[in-house]
Amino acid sequence: MGKSVVWLSSVSVLFAALVITGCGAGTDTGEEVSDFTSIIDNDGADPWILQTESYFYYTKTTGNNLTLWRAENLSLVAIGEKKIIWEMPEEFESIWAPELHYLDDHWVMYFAANRPSETHRMFALVNHQTDPYMGDWQLEEIKGMDDKFAIDGTVLEIGDKRYFLWSGWEGYENIAQNLYLAEMVSPTKVVGEKRLISKPEYEWEMRQTPLINEAPQVIIKDKTVNLVYSASGSWDNDYALGLMTLDVADDPLEKANWQKKPEPIFQQTNTVYGPGHNGFAKSKDGSEDWLIYHAARWDHSGWDRSIRLQKFGWDQEDKILLEPPLDDWRVQSLPKAEPNRMRLPASRALLEGDLAIVEDDAALSKKVVQGFESITDKIIFTPQIEKATESLVIVYVKTNDPLIMNEPIRIKIETKQASQLVDVYPSEYYQPLQVRMKLPKGEQEIMISSEIGVDTLSIDRLEIVK
Repeated sequence: MGKSVVWLSSVSVLFAALVITGCGAGTDTGEEVSDFTSIIDNDGADPWILQTESYFYYTKTTGNNLTLWRAENLSLVAIGEKKIIWEMPEEFESIWAPELHYLDDHWVMYFAANRPSETHRMFALVNHQTDPYMGDWQLEEIKGMDDKFAIDGTVLEIGDKRYFLWSGWEGYENIAQNLYLAEMVSPTKVVGEKRLISKPEYEWEMRQTPLINEAPQVIIKDKTVNLVYSASGSWDNDYALGLMTLDVADDPLEKANWQKKPEPIFQQTNTVYGPGHNGFAKSKDGSEDWLIYHAARWDHSGWDRSIRLQKFGWDQEDKILLEPPLDDWRVQSLPKAEPNRMRLPASRALLEGDLAIVEDDAALSKKVVQGFESITDKIIFTPQIEKATESLVIVYVKTNDPLIMNEPIRIKIETKQASQLVDVYPSEYYQPLQVRMKLPKGEQEIMISSEIGVDTLSIDRLEIVK
């Protein structure tokens, strides 16, 4: 990916100065678009979506609490209404991979947690309110499971039977994570011995040690059960998705009934690293299928990841069919029935301070604004708003050298009416920084600057969703 600097000419700088001081103000009407790039959350891992008639509910690993977001649009779940439903008590050390389910007329949040000197086990929070944002959540262990390491629990329902599906150890040593299944008699109780249905066996599943099969997720298409799982180390670029299938008439507890594909179905490319731990959702109108997953924020970034969304299809045997992970600069159509966006390239905005327009093949707009090492560096977008409303403002920002950043930095997104600070995480991709702002009718100024300067940033574009 080639990059070259295109410095503003003295005439351009003079013109920009005149505009900023009010002499010849200009409005960028932007472009109305019905597409988006795949990153929807700039920091997170282990994403999960539950779809109801009213909302998409979203959760992810936060480490020390269980948090829900909900929104009416799938592509905007990361900026949805937020609710921390449970703070981790001192008896636990960490929480992984939560999933929200609605079973037997109540809400259940499954998650893995560990106590000091213990390995992770599966737990559940239960809420009997109609609205999961109301009422109290009660902690329960999953009864009937053994005391071995267990994470990434989810639910498989076939006909009138329900099964609990998870990743765990055979014994007490961290040699390999396998996939296990057990029949459920309630949302928090399993019966019978756990049954092994998959273990790492192919070369692509065994590129790191300990060996790993984890994060099982199930989607059923007609008479075919599709079980998508993640394999190899989540901390490396080789993390990828595999596929197992089962006829709905067969017994899922019998390993021999599962057909396991020998090759990964979704893996790293030259620009996307370590894609894995997915969930599923449909578009609002139910006509499209979408994959939500996490991937590394830069080459070999380990557990520093962002969340992505990508549409998928089916083959003639009702098996999931995935295209390779989309490049950061590739757009895809928005999920059906979602509102269009106004898109404004940064290269057309007004600039203050020591900023440069830079060519970047990794950006959607191909020309970006770079700098922001000083708090006096500022970019000013001037959209024309047709109707006063609360809007979602999305700024696409990249850190130029993610390896030198030890922690997030913050940028300021402000209008004449309000100002918000947003974290920018180290990333080699243009990540969406999302805020909700009230925008009056008419020409507006949306100004972006660094809170403290120092680090070099690149801004590709601004998008507004009404």
